Amino acid sequence: MSAVKRKQEKSSTKDRKEHKKAKTSEGRDSKKSAKRAPVKEVKEDSDIELEDAPEDEELEDEDEVEEESAAPKGAEGKVKSEEEIAKARLSRQEQKRQIAERKQAKPMGDVIQRSKRIWEQLRRKTAAPDERQKLIEELQTLATGRIKELVFKHDASRVVQTALKYGHKKVRAEIAAELKGTYVELAQSSYGKYLVVKVMHYGSAETRKAVVEEFCGHVKKLIRHREASFVIEDCFREFATREQKARLLREFYGLEFAVFTSNTDTDPSLAKILKASPEKRGVIMKNLLDILTAIVEKGAVFFSIVHKAMLEFISNTTAGTTEATEFLELVKEHVGEMAFTKDGAQVVMRCLALGSAKDRKVMLKSIKPVVGSMAVHESAHLVLVTAYDVVDDTVLVSKTFFPELQQQFADLAAHNYGRIPLLYPVVGRKGKLLQPSSIALLEEMDKIRESTSKKDPQVRQSELRTHLAPMLLQGISEHAEALVQDSFGCQLISEALLGVDGDKSTALEAIAELSSTGDPNDNTHFAASAAGGRMLKTLVTGGHYNNKEKKVEVIEPPLNFHQILYNKIQPQIKDWAIGPVSFVVVGLLEAEGFTQKDELKRNLNKNLKAIKAAAEGGNKGAGVIIKLIG
Repeated sequence: MSAVKRKQEKSSTKDRKEHKKAKTSEGRDSKKSAKRAPVKEVKEDSDIELEDAPEDEELEDEDEVEEESAAPKGAEGKVKSEEEIAKARLSRQEQKRQIAERKQAKPMGDVIQRSKRIWEQLRRKTAAPDERQKLIEELQTLATGRIKELVFKHDASRVVQTALKYGHKKVRAEIAAELKGTYVELAQSSYGKYLVVKVMHYGSAETRKAVVEEFCGHVKKLIRHREASFVIEDCFREFATREQKARLLREFYGLEFAVFTSNTDTDPSLAKILKASPEKRGVIMKNLLDILTAIVEKGAVFFSIVHKAMLEFISNTTAGTTEATEFLELVKEHVGEMAFTKDGAQVVMRCLALGSAKDRKVMLKSIKPVVGSMAVHESAHLVLVTAYDVVDDTVLVSKTFFPELQQQFADLAAHNYGRIPLLYPVVGRKGKLLQPSSIALLEEMDKIRESTSKKDPQVRQSELRTHLAPMLLQGISEHAEALVQDSFGCQLISEALLGVDGDKSTALEAIAELSSTGDPNDNTHFAASAAGGRMLKTLVTGGHYNNKEKKVEVIEPPLNFHQILYNKIQPQIKDWAIGPVSFVVVGLLEAEGFTQKDELKRNLNKNLKAIKAAAEGGNKGAGVIIKLIG
């Protein structure tokens, strides 16, 4: 659409234009001069912009024509002639020509412009594979021998990155070989850092190994560099071999431990070095703390290589020492950012165990905004559990954690990791809740807290359970329908209703009401699932079954869920006895204190024929029912 036609369609601007005409010529002149100033600035800066969107330039020309057509006036307010407008257009074209000439006159200007034209076609998603390979070969021919000069320019660097992305193995190897010896410098470049990561990402194992080798000996400098720190992090986390990771990390202890240690040593343990050279402990620990301090001051506390170095430091300190105190002072306000890696979570756990009451208060304040995210993280959730174990101020812990957990109650209850912070004060350190590796880590914290925590662990857990009970019971009452559909949700219901004190009537009524809704023999009924049936039987019997003693450990005061459930499902008792939920009926018959047991037996005997048929058909629960009512 032409500029003139677009101008005609914008009739709504007519009044505004007439208002502008009514202004004094002096006001118009000042406005025009104000408009021209930024245009000049854009023209000067346009040399560094990518020329990859000629359509935009055409639109610029159209808009300019529209503006000139809308108000073709000179300095004195007179309407410009067509000749003057044509001169203005020619002036604009001349400016563009001069810009292009300046770009061509720059070093490598011709190569860059030709490369960018190829790049424009190469990066299109619609490009055919054969066509793309031809473009890659053309680009490679043009850039070979010049890549080192190209990669430090923002536009040309993108061209090389695209060649790495779409090029075949040989092209990638040639580019990597030509860049050999420049990776440290590239990593510190605002544009070159992306290319280094692309080389490692798309390159072969040999290429990755060669790139990482160039960084060995420069880690202390690069990890504190604004651009290069991200490259070092990617090297350590994704691309380095075990031997190279050990070398990179040992540079934190001192360059001598990276240079004069065997390149095949895969153990970066600081404890091993301190044991071999105890006389160097002071120098090593000071050197490590100094570089960690510089990194934290730079705000780079989220890198996994930094977390690993921190873990090595804090694992070799003891509570109350100057080393521990200085480290805690350094990181205690940043622990919320550090908990989302495996090593970072362990650092925060040790900080909580080593810290004083004041230190822990500061750390909990840092953790509070990310409690919900930590709860569902495979490593960070153990930080919350450690806080339960070591912080004596249980009121502070409950005010910090529980409101945040309550906001996501239903999602956390059904999450593999999210359920752990909800249930740990109730269940404790048991295999049905925690992995053996997690339990081992928490046991390490027990040894540290012996000298830093005063409250008895049982008392601490009991207080937390008391603070947690209202939230659990309310959550079950409000989200019962969602919880019973998930195995983890069913586990939470069982553990919470058997493990906490308080008014459970609303929660029990909600579970019973859901049980009586629908056909229990339908596979969509929650009771027909293994988790749902097990949950109902556990609640009916009033406690967990002890495999060693072969009996149910009934809680006090009794739950009495058997009475509530039976009153709800009595009209459907036949369906419950012959279907996949028959073991729930077995639980009713075995439950202690169930006053309607005789009535239940009479109702079952009325349907004995159907129950026997179900038992003969393979229903083991129906077979047990026959024995119990016989």
